[in-house]
This record gives sequence, structure tokens and C-alpha cells, in this order.
Amino acid sequence: MGILTDAFGKLFGLLWDVAEWIYTGFLNIFQHILDILIGFFEVIFDVIRGLLYLVYMIGVLAVRLFQVLLEAAQILWSLIVGFGNTLASLTYTPQSSGGHGYSDMIGRIFNALEPMQLAPIAYILSFALWFITAISAMKLISSIRVGGS
Repeated sequence: MGILTDAFGKLFGLLWDVAEWIYTGFLNIFQHILDILIGFFEVIFDVIRGLLYLVYMIGVLAVRLFQVLLEAAQILWSLIVGFGNTLASLTYTPQSSGGHGYSDMIGRIFNALEPMQLAPIAYILSFALWFITAISAMKLISSIRVGGS
């Protein structure tokens, strides 16, 4: 009985080794297929993630562009309002007040200079002063950084 048991033991050992070899081969093949599928889906997910990030950054750009246009419109509106206020206040009528003697003296100077017709020059200088002030204010506002960015 020793020879028969020994032969069957070696036969079943050989069959067990073949089954283990086939099992590990299938596991390796399955692992490689699984790695390929996971890599494929990771690439797909990364592409989707990249596209969503692109859409997000386009939205951020749109918001920033809207903010810049809104600020520019506010500055333009302030410039128009200031220009309108300047044109509305271009008339000056010197009046004497009872407060002190300087007002009466300035009124006399304006009355004496009236024949020289300096009013158009004063209007032009007033407009130039306003325009230079507006340009300087815009330069100052544009040089200020908001939020540290």
C-alpha cells in the first residue's frame, strides 16, 4: 500500500500545484485587467474633472469681468455726473455779504473786471481744472489695489 498511496499523493500534489498555478495565473490576469480598467476610468474622471474646472474658471473670469465693467461704469457715471454738476455750476454772481469787508471788495473787483470779458476764460479754466482733477482722481483710483490682489 505504500507505493499506491505514494503515487496518488504525488499525483494529487501535482494536480494541486497545477490548480494553484492556474489560479495564480487567473488572479494575475484579472489583476492586470482590473488595473487597466481602473486606469482607463481614472483618465476619464480626470478629463471630466479638468472640464469642470475649466467651466469653473470661465465662471470666475465672467464674474471678474462683470466686476471690472461695473466699476468702469460707476467711474464713467461719476464722471458724467461731475461733468453735469460742473456745467450746471458755471455761473457765478458775486454778491456782497454783511459778514466782512472782503466780500464787498471782491464784488467791486468783479464789477471792475466785467468790461474785460474774462468770464469765458474763467469758464475754460474752471473746466480745465475740473478735467485735470477728474483725470487725477481716475489715476488715483486705478492705482489702488482692492483686497490685496
